[in-house]
Amino acid sequence: MKTHTSAKHITRLMGGLIIALLLNGCAGGSWFSYTGREAKPENRFVLKEGGPHSVIWHSPDLDLHYRYHLEGNQLRVEGRVVRQNRIKHFNRLKAWVSIHMLDADGIILDTHRLWSQNGSDVYGFLRWDFQKTWQLPPDNRAVGFSFSGVAGDSDTQWDFWQTP
Repeated sequence: MKTHTSAKHITRLMGGLIIALLLNGCAGGSWFSYTGREAKPENRFVLKEGGPHSVIWHSPDLDLHYRYHLEGNQLRVEGRVVRQNRIKHFNRLKAWVSIHMLDADGIILDTHRLWSQNGSDVYGFLRWDFQKTWQLPPDNRAVGFSFSGVAGDSDTQWDFWQTP
């Protein structure tokens, strides 16, 4: 009697995927989150009480010019995204910047969307400013940033990203 080998392969593949997802979940990890992972040392900015404190965060694609005010466990961040030369001249942009809340060892405790954009700058419709306020998790000592996006025009597309 002939068996369907493709059905067996699909069943094994799906079973393996389900087991991998279960093991990842039981271990407390997530493939879709940075929570629990360590931020790069160069991407850790220690928070100081009070403010406003002015900071410029540089990357090859985007800079963040921001001010923050920290009072107790409440963090208020306001500023502007500045495109760098790699993506400055494209008129279409779909991008987002995340802020990561870090403990003293650089472990990511929580992540929030700081800024996002999806549109065209042909008529100046892109918004570059941001203003957000969050309650910080216990033991929060620093922040870090990451971003991802696609810039383009009628015949070119540039994917860009930076992990925390």
